[in-house]
Amino acid sequence: MHRPITASLLVLASLAAAPRLRAQDDAPAFPTTSVPARAARVAAFVPRGWAAAAEVSGDLNGDGRPDRVVHLVPQGTYYRPGAITAAPESQALLILLADGGRYRRAGLATHLLQEIVPQWGFEMNIRRGVLIIRQNYGMTEVMDVTHRFRLDPANGRFLLIGADRFFYTRPQEAADSRKVSENYLTGVRLITIGHFDDAGRYSEREQRETIPRTKTYFDDIVEDDEG
Repeated sequence: MHRPITASLLVLASLAAAPRLRAQDDAPAFPTTSVPARAARVAAFVPRGWAAAAEVSGDLNGDGRPDRVVHLVPQGTYYRPGAITAAPESQALLILLADGGRYRRAGLATHLLQEIVPQWGFEMNIRRGVLIIRQNYGMTEVMDVTHRFRLDPANGRFLLIGADRFFYTRPQEAADSRKVSENYLTGVRLITIGHFDDAGRYSEREQRETIPRTKTYFDDIVEDDEG
């Protein structure tokens, strides 16, 4: 299980008091063996009984051709990209690289996305070759989680290069906020605590730490509400 942000576990423990529900335990497991290594169309990578809920394109390997990242959910799942809704009971993210007029499977993550309901948000973007996955979940107590991945030329896999975890409350004045940003390329963790005083004035204090330059890949991450 991937828990790159040890310092944030104190924040995550406070989330236990929030009224949350997890997706059903009998949700269908994603059939990883049904996803081909190569295909001519994106639709060919979607297993039977599943659907592409959202898709983003951009150059992920520097060859100038648009690659694809696809969000897969069970068919019939109520989902609207960018809207506040319930997280699918089971879901996956698929990275496809353009390869000679076809697509090649370059990453499949079946445990990266949260299953916290009912309030949930999800975004994916590609910027300068970096895949950015952002999740936001919670009601009174909220966790905003961002992962950043970049292709590792040494093995052709997508490496986790950084992660942010931002815990705050609604309203934000009700309790201190805490953001933990980790850069696994530089080995730096930055912790920022936000505080509103009784007069409504906002202030921050920061703490910088050194962390191991760990290597964790897109396919191997397991996220849950315990971090």
